[in-house]
Amino acid sequence: MPKIINVIPNDNYTLVIELDNCHKIIYDMKPRLHAVRFCNLADIKKFKDVKVENGNTLVWDSLCEITIDEIMNIIER
Repeated sequence: MPKIINVIPNDNYTLVIELDNCHKIIYDMKPRLHAVRFCNLADIKKFKDVKVENGNTLVWDSLCEITIDEIMNIIER
């Protein structure tokens, strides 16, 4: 599984996820903002406060997190 090296949050609730294999994923979080798990991220300031943790997880403070495995599984559907 590739490692996340950087994440860029955008105003339209997409994330540009840069991987160590030189690929980028553009991940649209808008559909997930209605889920209880991610509803706090509807506040754009909170959404933009995303960090990479251990190369495999995107974390928003103590609000929530999502792993690269989960993102890849969603993309492959």
